[in-house]
Amino acid sequence: MLRASALVLLVILSGCQKKDDDIRQFMHQVQGQAAVTATRTPPPTVYHPVPFAKETRDPFVLPAASGQQRVSPGDCWQPASHWRDTPLSSLSLAQLEMKGSLTKGGQKHALIALPNGMVRQVARGDRLGEHHGRVMAVTRDHVAINQVLPDGLGCWQQRTVTLSIHPNLS
Repeated sequence: MLRASALVLLVILSGCQKKDDDIRQFMHQVQGQAAVTATRTPPPTVYHPVPFAKETRDPFVLPAASGQQRVSPGDCWQPASHWRDTPLSSLSLAQLEMKGSLTKGGQKHALIALPNGMVRQVARGDRLGEHHGRVMAVTRDHVAINQVLPDGLGCWQQRTVTLSIHPNLS
């Protein structure tokens, strides 16, 4: 019985010979056809800093206009000359923060925090911020403010900005 089982084991193991000639042949064929296709990386560009030239004009300031370029005040929109300054009109909008809103007597009011920590109520028509700002609309999460800015050439431009409860939305 022992001899028979050893013979069967020998027959079984003899069938497990290593026959990978076709795989080896395929690998040699693929390696022979492979080509290197890498390209050389160009050298990095060298940064050359340019010193700031102070004698050139500031790009954020309008150039001084000659008398011929200025527009006469009658040719463009001019604001009313009787502005009433209020304590809130002397502050920049960047210093103010909207904290909330409420409705009193059917009119919406915004709660505006001042730099000193005080909170004031503003409604439509109130003056707010520099540049002759006037509150145009109050909603539950922002205040629309119409500002009047000089264009540097004798005329004035109007723009609407918002002061929001969420600073990243303004």
